[in-house]
Amino acid sequence: MWPFTRQPQVSPEAETAKRAAEKSLQQAQNHQPVAEAKLTESRRVKEQLRAHNRANRYSDWIEGVVLGRLSDG
Repeated sequence: MWPFTRQPQVSPEAETAKRAAEKSLQQAQNHQPVAEAKLTESRRVKEQLRAHNRANRYSDWIEGVVLGRLSDG
């Protein structure tokens, strides 16, 4: 047997794919803080809406009680 040594050759397509993957990963990492800030803001707004809806329901309930008493009196 002859001792053949295999020369590692990387195809241009593999190199292009590797560079594209590295670039995509870097872009994702750069945008992560922005995405987290948007998520935090979204959660804050959602909680504000919940509080507003609770206040509206309470206000509607009070209004119903007052109008009920006025119509009974």
